[in-house]
Amino acid sequence: MLYVPKNSGGAKVKMGPVTAAITGTTVLGNVNPSGTTTFTVLEGSACIHLDSVGQSLLVHAGQKLTFDPVANRLEDPVDVDLNQTLTSPLIKDFRRLPSAPLIDQEIQNQRRSLGGVRGNDDLTHAVNVAGASSIEAATSDQFLRGLNSLFVRSNAREACAYVGMAVRARPDLAPQIVVAALRVSRVSRSDSKDFKQPVGKEISCEDIECIIRAAIEAHPSATREIVSAAVAAAPLLRDCIVAAANAVQPCQEANAFVEPRIINSINPANFVSPEVVSPEQPPAGGF
Repeated sequence: MLYVPKNSGGAKVKMGPVTAAITGTTVLGNVNPSGTTTFTVLEGSACIHLDSVGQSLLVHAGQKLTFDPVANRLEDPVDVDLNQTLTSPLIKDFRRLPSAPLIDQEIQNQRRSLGGVRGNDDLTHAVNVAGASSIEAATSDQFLRGLNSLFVRSNAREACAYVGMAVRARPDLAPQIVVAALRVSRVSRSDSKDFKQPVGKEISCEDIECIIRAAIEAHPSATREIVSAAVAAAPLLRDCIVAAANAVQPCQEANAFVEPRIINSINPANFVSPEVVSPEQPPAGGF
């Protein structure tokens, strides 16, 4: 059990090949005889590092991260029941933790989240309507069509919740899910196929951060793919997208997700229009 109060300077704890950097956090760590290492964050957040491969992941309250020595990588964090975790002998057999009120608050947050969201039922129904028998069996087209039907009738907060649920349900489609969320958020509901950003319908950086955060927290190891797909789909929103990715993964080095910038300004004068090739206007020199 590791507890580091806020404003105490933080601490780094090494368990085998894995290092946990914590501050203002309560973490339960366990090393199995097989070499598998787990970290469960009870409150606050922790940066878990696997220095041998340069992998770093942020783990939030109510999540558990596992290091698999066979794969030699950190697995994506998964949600855990904090109330159940508190029954561990490492916790219940000792005096009450100083951070117990903060842990209790996280437990209440989990209960409110579970009680107030029907997202998985909605997603399953939407995918069924799109022609698939289940989320797992849905083709990428069926899944995204079902998800889009939820996005177009959702507000920004609901859309973020659907992004997180969708990525957890189909991590193989994480980049496409984020692009779909950005696309629907940027256009009018009457013409969701128009990818141009209409006047008065601009998506805010706050909404972008919510979408990117939900996706990355659901599938941290796909962060680069998520950011690359989002920037490619909405290049004018690049700064907001990259800032959101850096904010949601503070364990990474600064500007870890910054894409190379174009040296020349994006000015039509810098580009030469290609020749028009058609039967009415053959290319110079003839065919």
